[in-house]
Amino acid sequence: MSETFYFYINDISLLKGEIYCRGTKMITINGLNGVPKITTACDLPKVLVKTIKKEKFNVSNGDIICVASKICSLAEGNIVDLNQVVPSALAQKIHKQIPRKDSRLIQVIIDQTGDPTGKRLEMDDGYIGAWLPNGLCLTSGGVDKGENNTAITLPKNCDASAQKISQTFLQELGVKVGVIITDSDGRKDKKGATQLAVGLYGLKGLRINEAAGTAETLCDMLASAAGLVMGQRGVNIPLACIHGLKYEEDFQSSIEDTVN
Repeated sequence: MSETFYFYINDISLLKGEIYCRGTKMITINGLNGVPKITTACDLPKVLVKTIKKEKFNVSNGDIICVASKICSLAEGNIVDLNQVVPSALAQKIHKQIPRKDSRLIQVIIDQTGDPTGKRLEMDDGYIGAWLPNGLCLTSGGVDKGENNTAITLPKNCDASAQKISQTFLQELGVKVGVIITDSDGRKDKKGATQLAVGLYGLKGLRINEAAGTAETLCDMLASAAGLVMGQRGVNIPLACIHGLKYEEDFQSSIEDTVN
């Protein structure tokens, strides 16, 4: 059974750099139970809609839907058969430095960067970070070890995955929602993992206060908050709904708008 988290915050909206406070408001985060295990490529947005209807799960206009990248990847067929991967000399060299990492998995990580020279990798004391073509830097390049000797890579275009989910919810459920694709990510300076955004649709990834000259990575804060409910691998709550937060709709923004 999933948990519901309640947050009481000052209801603050940021529009054109000005701050408007309207008292105290509650934000809730609910996880969707009953999502079937995805083992083959499928139409994930329709699977989610079907589960929402079956579970009588409430989704309203203006909610923000956070969906785990892994279930998107499985549904989109982003699975690599490690038996078919031939490690390069670079992958084998890194494997000698970090023996716990399969050299074939390291090769998949290198491939995600689009640079076979390894210049877009960061390594430190067993940690492998990888800079992706869209500007994000993720632990292992967002690559997970899958079942049956496979690797699972991120969706080819996480923004497009988010857009399809949002548009399907509008068509099938009649609700306009923002969508964030999330991924669990570790830091070399901390134990454990958190969640961050790797794709979005329907909202700006940044919340900017022009008067103060500051910016917050709103999409990451929401992804991390959703992680309280979604958890890590094995929890099987791949979708969380954030209700009650005021934000600026934007259907042109992408995750690349948030990177340096």
